[in-house]
Amino acid sequence: MTVTGDESRRARLLLSAFLCRPGAGSESGSGWNRALQAAEEFDTWVLCDEHLNGNLIRNYLQRHGPIAGLEFIFVPCSRWERFLRRLPAVCYVAYNLWHRHAFHAARRLHERLHFDLTHKLTLNTFREPGYLWCMDLPFVWGPFGGTQIFPWRCLTEAGFTGSVSEGFRNLVNIFQLCFNKRVRRAGQKAAVLLAASSTNQKDFDRWCKCSSSRMLDVGVSRSAPAPRNYRQRQGPLRILWSGDFRPGKALSLLIKALAQLPDDVPYELRILGRGPLENRWRRLARRQGVQPHATWMGFLPHEEAMRQYDWADLFVFTSLRDTSGTVIVEALAAGVPVVCLDHQGAHDIVNKQCGVTVPVTTPRQIVRQLSQVIASLAHDRDRLSQLSQGALDRVQRYLWSRQGAAMAAIYHRVLNDVDRTHEDRARALAAPFSTQTISAAVTAVTGMITWT
Repeated sequence: MTVTGDESRRARLLLSAFLCRPGAGSESGSGWNRALQAAEEFDTWVLCDEHLNGNLIRNYLQRHGPIAGLEFIFVPCSRWERFLRRLPAVCYVAYNLWHRHAFHAARRLHERLHFDLTHKLTLNTFREPGYLWCMDLPFVWGPFGGTQIFPWRCLTEAGFTGSVSEGFRNLVNIFQLCFNKRVRRAGQKAAVLLAASSTNQKDFDRWCKCSSSRMLDVGVSRSAPAPRNYRQRQGPLRILWSGDFRPGKALSLLIKALAQLPDDVPYELRILGRGPLENRWRRLARRQGVQPHATWMGFLPHEEAMRQYDWADLFVFTSLRDTSGTVIVEALAAGVPVVCLDHQGAHDIVNKQCGVTVPVTTPRQIVRQLSQVIASLAHDRDRLSQLSQGALDRVQRYLWSRQGAAMAAIYHRVLNDVDRTHEDRARALAAPFSTQTISAAVTAVTGMITWT
């Protein structure tokens, strides 16, 4: 592969990762791990937010030393912009302003370093493609998400305020997919467009008329060495739930499902997370008789949260609106079977070999089926053992090393396409009267005569 006429150096990648933190999960972990993987084959510069990532990355590099092929460019923002980020209605204004700062920094860097391609990564929302696509360079976008909507029939589960908020977000999603010209132009300019789930892929292809491929937006670095042996596990079924206490995560579905379990199904529940619905869900757990079985763990540091999977027999993911779900992949990596709703990103990740999915119908039906599935698994330890092996098999495709290799193949393909385009142009200039040129001219003249 020829790189801008210089075969003596590796290709240079400019990566936009607003969130990029070592030792983190979710989007911050995605930005960090994809940057590490990119640096294996490309000289990589990462544009990231100074306020949210700067000190963490600098401290990491101080302890562990520089990372070969990887440089971080910390893009600052004003106090006013940081204030705007905390306001739900206008946070995307602040996010857009950061991307404008990042774009100016990118242009200055390009004048000095001459990048070969650009990639917009985090945040992964489709609403904000940034501005790297405006540069005269090959552009990769994704994996992106955020197009998924809260199921209309389940809005009652979100409460009055939540249902208004989620219903309004559904409408905004459709409006932005249809009418946001910058999103559509960025999608059309992208050499490769990556959707995080089949739902995001279908939505974007349908509304924005942009063809996309699919790649999960989250991953894990390693998996457990062996599956769980549930046949040797005695005592109550250990159930783990993790997420923000917001309407989209729908912990209430699990609480109601556990309340319907038969008396011969003993269980323990650990709940990880915090958020505005905590008091409401705690009251629900008390009313439903679930509170004596539940331990509310609060927000835990990432390493400590990962250790909770070692405790769990079963991970339950009740999200009604999620691009994918980092916690699902983390559970699979620990060999923990997953019970989840059969839609959006969870639909792509969890199959019958590693978990059980519940159709998204009405809240009442979802609760009943969740309860039945949990009771069935509690009485079938052999099946839990089989699902644990299936979880470890399934998660292999989501290891960062494998995802990094897949992304590197995409980068190489994009650069090779650019090289072929340059070669075609060079041949055309060198041989303006070639057979192909004459044939094309004859075809054009014939078409003009026929049209006349």
